[in-house]
Amino acid sequence: MTTVLFDAHQLGRRQTGNETYVRELLRELRGRDELDLIAAVEASQRPTGILAPPIRLRRIPANGLARLGAMALIARQERPDIVHAVYFLPPATGRPTVLTVHDISFERFPEFFSRRAFVRDRLLIRASARAASRVVTVSETSRRDLVEVYRLPEDRVVAIPNGVSDRFRPADESAWAPYPGDRPLRVLAVGTLQPRKNLFRLLDALTIVGREIPVQLRVVGPDGHQAAEIRDRLASSVQTEIVGWLDDDALAAEYRRSDVFVYPSIYEGFGLPVVEAMACGTPVITSTGGSLPEVAGNGALIVDPHDVKALAGAIRQIAEDGHGAAELRGRGLARAATFTWERSAALHAAVYRDLVAQ
Repeated sequence: MTTVLFDAHQLGRRQTGNETYVRELLRELRGRDELDLIAAVEASQRPTGILAPPIRLRRIPANGLARLGAMALIARQERPDIVHAVYFLPPATGRPTVLTVHDISFERFPEFFSRRAFVRDRLLIRASARAASRVVTVSETSRRDLVEVYRLPEDRVVAIPNGVSDRFRPADESAWAPYPGDRPLRVLAVGTLQPRKNLFRLLDALTIVGREIPVQLRVVGPDGHQAAEIRDRLASSVQTEIVGWLDDDALAAEYRRSDVFVYPSIYEGFGLPVVEAMACGTPVITSTGGSLPEVAGNGALIVDPHDVKALAGAIRQIAEDGHGAAELRGRGLARAATFTWERSAALHAAVYRDLVAQ
């Protein structure tokens, strides 16, 4: 049996994709007989659900540097076969290490990050990636970035796509219909409120669409860098409601009630909301930013994130072409079905086995 000390500090933080990765991966890994899992969690986490036995819990502080020191101490005490960390590697564990880095968007677009976050990430994530026995990332786009920017050996960086929870599924098929045209178009955006998500250009595109078609925009996601400025702009634009963070069941309901899901991000290492929306049967528009074309495949309309007119045209296309919207919906459902957490967990377990064998 392989013992894995897993950094699960992000559970309960409402950190969208990063937390989803930890939660869903642990949910699948805990059922694998060949693994003995120790989850390092913050003190506030209750030992229920995915954190119940057979997973063993060790408590760590919330503070970043103290957390890394505690992880290192636990590794020396427990002597696991593998230490699996997320973004930041604890020092001097003396054990083989796996590091998950979802993306290095701060290297590509530093202007979208606070100075403090940029300096921290550039120093610590770069050093962690270079020190790790294996680096796991979530797309081939992110894998290429890590190899090129950090000059990592190809064989040390593994791309393992995320999955999508079965909570994201269509409503009764008889309940879905293309936009009927006799009410406002329901547009949904999901993601942390931060500049990289490109919401200002979405608003500009919706202003164009709104000249011909009434539009309602709902924005789901927690606050991030420059959220106050983004909230002010949203409040002064088209008919908009900012919902904040939602759990998966409520988020799935948002996808299902929407006529179109728009994810025009400048850059993503994966873009989990795109797959969630496709899995719910919602027509999707996304961008050429980072991994998004790789993840969306033919299941979404894809536009340049800087081209407001193209974004507006894609939204109008879904609103005006019911047959095309239905075809796009079908392609999205098929594409989303290729992403499963079961497969992701199996590929992670294969990384663990490979390290132990060495």
